[in-house]
Amino acid sequence: MGKKWKWLLPLMLALFVGMKLWIMPNWYSTNETSVALTFQTPMRHSDLDVLIKEKTGLSTPLSLSRIAVWQGLQLNVSGNSTLVIQPQTSFWSLIKLLVKYQREQKMVTIHSHWDYQQFLKQMSTQFDWSSTEFGETLMDPTNHKRWNQQTWLSNKGVDSYNWQAIAIPNSYMFKRTATPIQVLDRLAREAHDFWTKDRMLAAKNLGLSPVEVVVLASIVTKESNHIPEYGKIAATYKNRLKTNMLLQADPTVVFARGRAGRVLLSDTRIESPYNTYLHKGLPIGALCIPSVNAIDSCLFGAKYPYLYFCAKADLTPQHDFAIGLSEHNENARRYHQALDEYQRNRRR
Repeated sequence: MGKKWKWLLPLMLALFVGMKLWIMPNWYSTNETSVALTFQTPMRHSDLDVLIKEKTGLSTPLSLSRIAVWQGLQLNVSGNSTLVIQPQTSFWSLIKLLVKYQREQKMVTIHSHWDYQQFLKQMSTQFDWSSTEFGETLMDPTNHKRWNQQTWLSNKGVDSYNWQAIAIPNSYMFKRTATPIQVLDRLAREAHDFWTKDRMLAAKNLGLSPVEVVVLASIVTKESNHIPEYGKIAATYKNRLKTNMLLQADPTVVFARGRAGRVLLSDTRIESPYNTYLHKGLPIGALCIPSVNAIDSCLFGAKYPYLYFCAKADLTPQHDFAIGLSEHNENARRYHQALDEYQRNRRR
């Protein structure tokens, strides 16, 4: 009798624990209607488990996210994911759904500084599309009208010059089989979410539409790679707009000229709606996809009294800022002198 109890008691205990694990927790979702499970990676296992519990009611002693990772889910990659969870979805079915969803998706990163040709090339390469097909979809006025109606961008919104307004730099998850219009529609929705009430209010206080902020931010993006100065650069251009000065932004001249390089006096006379040396106000369209830092610097950057700036004479990526023209001219003289000397030394 003693020998039987030695194995019978552990067996009964295991059965009891097993029954408790399977009967007490919710191994099926408790949502009565379909719910959207949206999460942004990278994220921690515990955070995904908590989110799943909040959205679906699934509550088990096992970590669903850890098991999903063992099955192939990657929580360390950057991206946004949205899955539709049906009522009474089982613990194991949800794991399969998470893994399958990610396998059927591809991560696409949109970078700031991209111009039209770069955007077409990079996106078409990612999806193996024809650049022509993607370009036609991006430039279709019917699509522009729909995107403007579906977003905050309707006032002076998306057009063939300002497609950049729906290309917010970030990493996105798309179906591998997505078509150009599906991808662009998704980007338009993301742009709508990007323009929060705070950003909209900040733009309104500046007297600019969101698209005009994108245009200004594209100039800031092209003006410097030194992000800590974005606020000062944005403030300088905003001050010029307020005082009805010409922006005289070199990046607009470079865009109008169509090639990179030092801006010469003759370049500032190029007739183009982008040339802010000839035309007051913002150019007709954005120069590139602006960085989020540049957009927020335009919207929320500190106020500065500057009206002028030029590259530093030490030839670093930084700038000297000035309130008055005489101070600016002296800064510019030092910079051009240093640049000429540097170029002479290179030719030796």
